[in-house]
Amino acid sequence: MLNLLTLLLFLINFPDADSSYVQKVIFSGNQTFNSKVLKKIILTREKELLNEFYLVNDIAVLTQFYQNQGFNDVVVDDEVSALPSGKLVCFKITEGSRVKISQINFMGNDNFSASQLRSLIKLKQNDFLIKSRLEDAQKTISNFYKNSGFPFVEIEPKITISDHKAVIDFWITEGPLSYIKAIKIRGNQKVSDWVIRRTLELKIGERFSLQKIEQARQRLYSTKLFEKISFYIIDTLKQESLTIRFDVLEQLPRSFGIGFGIQTPPARLIFSGEWEHVNFLSRGHNLLLALGYAPTFATDWRGEIKGTYRISYLLTTPLNFLLQPTFKYELKDSIEEKSFSADIGLSRTFGLKLEIGTFLRYFRVWLSSRYALPQSANLPLSRYNITNSQNIYLRYDSRDNIFTPASGLFCSYSFQFAGNILGGDNDFYKNQVELAIFKQLPLSLIFCSRIMAGLIVPYGRTTQIPYFEAFYIGGNNGLRGYNEKAIGPDVIGQEHYGDAINNINFEIRTHFEKLIDFVIFSDIATVIDRNLIAEIDANDYHYSAGLGLRINTPFGPIRIDYAKRLKEPLTNDWGKIHLALLNVF
Repeated sequence: MLNLLTLLLFLINFPDADSSYVQKVIFSGNQTFNSKVLKKIILTREKELLNEFYLVNDIAVLTQFYQNQGFNDVVVDDEVSALPSGKLVCFKITEGSRVKISQINFMGNDNFSASQLRSLIKLKQNDFLIKSRLEDAQKTISNFYKNSGFPFVEIEPKITISDHKAVIDFWITEGPLSYIKAIKIRGNQKVSDWVIRRTLELKIGERFSLQKIEQARQRLYSTKLFEKISFYIIDTLKQESLTIRFDVLEQLPRSFGIGFGIQTPPARLIFSGEWEHVNFLSRGHNLLLALGYAPTFATDWRGEIKGTYRISYLLTTPLNFLLQPTFKYELKDSIEEKSFSADIGLSRTFGLKLEIGTFLRYFRVWLSSRYALPQSANLPLSRYNITNSQNIYLRYDSRDNIFTPASGLFCSYSFQFAGNILGGDNDFYKNQVELAIFKQLPLSLIFCSRIMAGLIVPYGRTTQIPYFEAFYIGGNNGLRGYNEKAIGPDVIGQEHYGDAINNINFEIRTHFEKLIDFVIFSDIATVIDRNLIAEIDANDYHYSAGLGLRINTPFGPIRIDYAKRLKEPLTNDWGKIHLALLNVF
């Protein structure tokens, strides 16, 4: 039986032993679409055996393609001729006249005016009649009704064509204006109904909105409590009062993970581990404990212990509560730096894109040396520094994917007020803003750009911003081709800092949605003294450019970049290889 199937497959793919190969495929008469576009949609290929079934299918596909673009009278034929080394296949296309839209009408729209519906769609008078745009318009109107309380709306476009002019009539059956009378939950075993209903944020008696229900489902997914979530209108009749049912499939509330990686520069190994409970106290609270250890190939190393306790709905309100203590230790060039921070704050998410929050931070640093150092080292040894601050932030994120975005916008603003009535050793104001844009280009390319700027202003007791609160740039964090913390007016050891920063990045990324992607990039940055902002010019900026490779994984892309500094390159500087996890932005 297996041999018979193999023989049949062979005969299907190779109709007869005398079939010739297709040497060339060409198109004639195609005025609107070039041959490269048309070749992508047909089955006949050069350097493959000629297949009569493919030719018949290709004629049908090309005809349908042109008709979908408004060429109702198109005629497609094929002609096969012999060449010395194979067959020449020519598809002859008579495009004819293209249909344009002369009028768009709406019928049955009792609750919304025609002008209101017309403003929602991209389909306009005098546009070509393109099927995909017509379908998009139909979907847009349908979603508008479903988000406005009409879940049973039906929309049927009818097209009348005369003299290559099309009149489009959208026949709308609105159905009843519906409200939510009940919400049912099925499938939960360990997560209580109370936790699920709280997260949904849907109210009994509110108008039906498909968008709100979809956002509620996304909020459930964000809790990490569920593997699958579906929702249904379970009423069999089209009525004004509806029952919505959510079917959920839970996943394990506890997880443990370990990780290993390599980063450069500086060259170091990275080991990490974390334990997480996403239904702590059986109330949907999130508890995370994380450890990190990163030794270099010399004697330096750094470690981190972090705990995060998050309550998504504090006292049943839509406020998120966060408590995050962190302890860090770093040994670098025999200098020991220890720090402890504790953040406690509240935030609120609006929809799925906007978040506003505030938190209090306690931050303490100890710095010491294993050996006696000369005064020229310029290090504030054997002392500690405390910063008490109030932080306010705003974030907007419309990226379609946080790891490898192809479109969307990310912007954030944060303001930090330290000292004064909050105590501590440092008094300053710190502002930081970031804007990143992602836009799709032809040929599966993505244009990405980011600008980040920040300014710290001391006041009161503080005249010099401490190094651990200042800005720095270089290396993996935004100015590739340079060493870590390579530029800035203030120097501690070999590291540079400053109280004003500006960083601009440009990238062209491929978006093949496969394992490997490629990047061309350029980085621009400066870190300067705040008093010199008014005098800043192009000479204060540092530049680099390079090529990159992205290995896409479920945990985000592995980043391999080669970058070369363009301003005042050092002797024998052949550029640097940067290896890290995730994109720079």
